[in-house]
Amino acid sequence: MGIVDIEALTVSVQPSKMVFVENVTTTALFEFRDGSEMVPIQQFSQTGGYGTTTLSSGTAKSKSQESSETTGRSKPSFTMEKLVGGTPYLYAAADETQKYFASSGFEYNYKFFDVTVYLAKGGDVLRSFEYRDCQITNYVVTTRSDNEEGYTGKGFVLVDQFSFECKGYTPQNPGMEKMNQVEKAKMISSSDLKNTDQWAPEFRK
Repeated sequence: MGIVDIEALTVSVQPSKMVFVENVTTTALFEFRDGSEMVPIQQFSQTGGYGTTTLSSGTAKSKSQESSETTGRSKPSFTMEKLVGGTPYLYAAADETQKYFASSGFEYNYKFFDVTVYLAKGGDVLRSFEYRDCQITNYVVTTRSDNEEGYTGKGFVLVDQFSFECKGYTPQNPGMEKMNQVEKAKMISSSDLKNTDQWAPEFRK
């Protein structure tokens, strides 16, 4: 996604009771075959994709030869947490994944989807991460409470916790893109010039 698209983005509003330091919040855009969902998320963690992992080279013919391994990048993966509700497409993907979990080769409607996570302060996107061809690897619903307050204080909240694994990952740096933009020279168009045919003879060459 280019800088123009990011600047036009309307970031989802977080619930009023959620407190974020420096007002930096996270929003996830899920793009499925049937439609898209943009939802505020309260917790986001990258768990794979930047570093490396050890992979089998596939050339070992026996256990004793399995030392011939190669190192490659780990699969892009991340976890997120959001308040329960507001994502029917994402819930459909979670339900289908659970239903067809044992049938890895079976194609279903919500098997793969794209996710873009935006880190924004107000209307300014500070950072974004584009994940392609993602699948849900884990989903649970749990209850959270403020551990520093009594149960009769701020109460409880039900949250969705998701884990994803993807085939592609592209980080975006809008601040650097803005710095590298070169302002186009302001050229005068011929249509902006006055028609000298209407000028008096003494002013024409």
